Amino acid sequence: MVTTGHAAPPAADALLGSVRLEVIFARREQLGRGWNYELCSPFWRLYVNGNPGAELELDGRRMSLRAGVVYLLPAGLRFHTRLAARVNTLWQDYIHFEVSGFPPALLRRLFPSPITLAPAPEIEAPVAAWRAGLEAGVADLAQRFRATALVNAALAAACAQATRDGRAAWCAWLALPPIVAPALRLIEESLGAPRRNESLADACDLGVRQFLRRFRAAVGLSPAQYALERRVALAAEALTRGEESLDSIAARLGFADRFHFSKTFKARVGQPPAVYRRMHTVHRQC
Repeated sequence: MVTTGHAAPPAADALLGSVRLEVIFARREQLGRGWNYELCSPFWRLYVNGNPGAELELDGRRMSLRAGVVYLLPAGLRFHTRLAARVNTLWQDYIHFEVSGFPPALLRRLFPSPITLAPAPEIEAPVAAWRAGLEAGVADLAQRFRATALVNAALAAACAQATRDGRAAWCAWLALPPIVAPALRLIEESLGAPRRNESLADACDLGVRQFLRRFRAAVGLSPAQYALERRVALAAEALTRGEESLDSIAARLGFADRFHFSKTFKARVGQPPAVYRRMHTVHRQC
């Protein structure tokens, strides 16, 4: 899905084969003064605004979003949304999506800041097709595929803007043997009942110390940190998708109780689960 302009060696096939992209939702909404949030999103956002006036603040720096331009906000990025002082409403087309099976720490090195995609044929065509469907009020399978096509094209274009440090990290990751792949699958399959390091090491036919060293080299996080990132991301998705109770989400994803879930979620995302849910139901444009 993601390339750097060089063909991946055969040894990288297993690593690349584990990468998945999923569109969580794709919509057109009218932003109002309530579009005022401070977040560390567990999934990616793609924005295309119909009018100028939307702003992001990152590390004290203000970023104005130009009308008609495609912006990508990588997962794990802390930012504050708001409208400019003299703007009361504007339209925004947006997609929330997840990239899984890819080391979160590596993603952050590849894309440490928002990405502004310059107009290019490979982006303009999928943007136009997706936005035309929004304009017509289409909500079918074809429109879903248009959103997915746009996200794939946007990520491919974003790779051309990756930092030198990020590219070096990417090449090093591709060169790693996929020896920890069984552990990644086990973690994903058992997020509600996290596996011990000994169990994960056994699945990879490694001793615990060697496994932990190999896992961190491949993923950039410890197994526990990686599992926590995945649990928070799935919790955020559940909060935006439906009305599953906080108790149910906490139990399903292996948190001790809803209080542990709420504390952990707020520490990672910047908002308590209940507030985060309201942001995506009352103000879905976030």
